Amino acid sequence: MRKSILVALCGLWSATAAAEPVRIGDLGILADAPFYIAIEKGYFAAEGVEVKLERFQSAAQATAPLSQNQVQVVGGGVSAGLYNAFARDWPVRIVMARTRDMPGFSSDTLVMRNDLKGKIKSAKDLKGRVIAVNAPSSVLHYMLGKLMESEGLTIEDVQTVSMAWPSMGPGMESHAIDGGTVVEPFAELFSQKNYSFPFRRAADFMKPPLEVSVMLYSKEWTDKSPDQAKAFSVAFMKGVRDYYDAMKGGPKRAEVIQICIKYTSLKDKALYDKMQWSYMDPNGEISLEGLADQQEWYAKQGVVAKKASLQGMVDRRFLDYALQKLGKVDVK
Repeated sequence: MRKSILVALCGLWSATAAAEPVRIGDLGILADAPFYIAIEKGYFAAEGVEVKLERFQSAAQATAPLSQNQVQVVGGGVSAGLYNAFARDWPVRIVMARTRDMPGFSSDTLVMRNDLKGKIKSAKDLKGRVIAVNAPSSVLHYMLGKLMESEGLTIEDVQTVSMAWPSMGPGMESHAIDGGTVVEPFAELFSQKNYSFPFRRAADFMKPPLEVSVMLYSKEWTDKSPDQAKAFSVAFMKGVRDYYDAMKGGPKRAEVIQICIKYTSLKDKALYDKMQWSYMDPNGEISLEGLADQQEWYAKQGVVAKKASLQGMVDRRFLDYALQKLGKVDVK
């Protein structure tokens, strides 16, 4: 009798545990659009997955909760900090790509003061200039370094200062800085206000393409609830493909823009047609070459002391499951 009760209680506990919602680190930005699309269009519900958005000001703020399985999923930017965390056996895995820069879909941009138009024609003309980056040892710092190296210079040939993106426009207007590395919609907004002009977008010179951010899953979650993680990945990938359709100007564009306006801080509908969207791979494929190049650069800068194993950072099981269920998109 006691055994039967125990079995019943265990079954009840398992059902309750399985019903726990997947908590998502929500940044309220366009890169998180697949979450919002999958919620609004019922993709998570169709896969039997309940989700809960947990708002954070930055992905960096979500890293501790992610490592402790207090949130299960976060879209995080590639940086020296990411590699350093993995080198310390961070209990998190990269599951699929999130955003990168491709021709025509290159959000990450070096903008320069409007009065420098015609004077700054190549990376060599940046020598000695003051360039703002949103954070040191970040993906945009790396982008600037690679631009300088493309013409035989180094990151040391410019003076970098740390500055939040919204402050860079006024900084250029006051001539406190000569330029800044920004993301959309700031490149477009600063152009509209005559603060700056887009000098180089990442896709103009980055080889391999700039791998900007990746999807991170809590390892404790995937170990304990692999079926839930698989179902989540299927729904999320459906959201990615709707974003991809919208990004390409497909029939889902208007609907996706309305969803993004609802959930993100980008409320101006007209901006969606003026700015360049970040590229999302409809098959979620991770560029290991891109990740390797970034880690190598950070190591040369002395901000990554011990290189992490790229293979150890990545767990493809959930992406492969989603692709098996949904099939692959022919990317041309």
